[in-house]
Amino acid sequence: MLEILLEEKARRPETEARDFCKLLYQSEFGGGHLPGDAAVQLARLREECAVCGAGNDVPFERVGGGLLRLNLRALPALKLRKETVCGLFACACAPRGSVTGLEKKLDILRANAARLELDEETVAREVDAWRAAGYPALSHSGVYRALYHPAYRLVPEATGRFLALFQAIDALLERKGRARVAIDGNSGAGKSTLGALLAAVYGGNLYHMDDFFLPPERKTTARLAEPGGNVDWERFRDEVLSRLGAPFSYRPWRCHAEALDAPVAVSPQAVEIVEGVYSLHPALRDAYDLRVFLAIEPEAQRERIRIRSGEALLRRFQEKWIPLENAYFARLGVRECCQLVF
Repeated sequence: MLEILLEEKARRPETEARDFCKLLYQSEFGGGHLPGDAAVQLARLREECAVCGAGNDVPFERVGGGLLRLNLRALPALKLRKETVCGLFACACAPRGSVTGLEKKLDILRANAARLELDEETVAREVDAWRAAGYPALSHSGVYRALYHPAYRLVPEATGRFLALFQAIDALLERKGRARVAIDGNSGAGKSTLGALLAAVYGGNLYHMDDFFLPPERKTTARLAEPGGNVDWERFRDEVLSRLGAPFSYRPWRCHAEALDAPVAVSPQAVEIVEGVYSLHPALRDAYDLRVFLAIEPEAQRERIRIRSGEALLRRFQEKWIPLENAYFARLGVRECCQLVF
């Protein structure tokens, strides 16, 4: 957090205590409020972009707390749809943080006032008055607005890492009016998290390959010897991929119950996302407009799985599932068929 405060000081030397408090508020609470009606937010964004125009601003600035500021003057060069920016902003406005977390960050501000070239007594008065008011959302100081003309939206930190993916989806929406995206890759690489973010930003449908593993009666020796054979790609092809673009329903497979669950009804959306290992089986991959691979180093993979699933499941991953996945990747050229690799 101190690094982020120092970055802001270096970029904007006249930043005042109130502006640092605003940055800390954003790092803890995000937008601090729900974004409201989507059409109103889009109209506001268009109006603000028309006023601020284009510039040479860096696209993203760190805020902390898993968020970035997306500078609107950099938006024309980024080639992101304004609807996408509004979707990203809505994600940044999701409830988060705590007063305790904010006050820990304010302690950092107090302790480093001198390094930030701020008067310690002024910082103390600003923070005390803000606390007494219940820490409401702040506007930038008059000095900050006059010198730096802030124009930005808060967005998830993943926006920077996966910028090329958002750009590719936006280009597909502009060109084809749709984007059908598959996210394959190593266990623990973040496929489910990324898929959920895309679905939230675009209002798209999200399908999980974990819902299409083979039932026990189909787990023959011959089938399991096939690369990617432990997923029911035939059922996924027939129940989902062949029906995209029209209303339909499908039944997820629940491994713990070893049974199909109740039908899930689906309405067609402009963005359709499939996430999970085996989503890019050769029998499926031609159905997608965009193929994405997420990779992770083995040591980081083990640690993520351990944290997520515990030691017992980690052993099963290492002994069974990861070797099957790696064989599928290598023998079927999964990574090589992707337009984007992260």
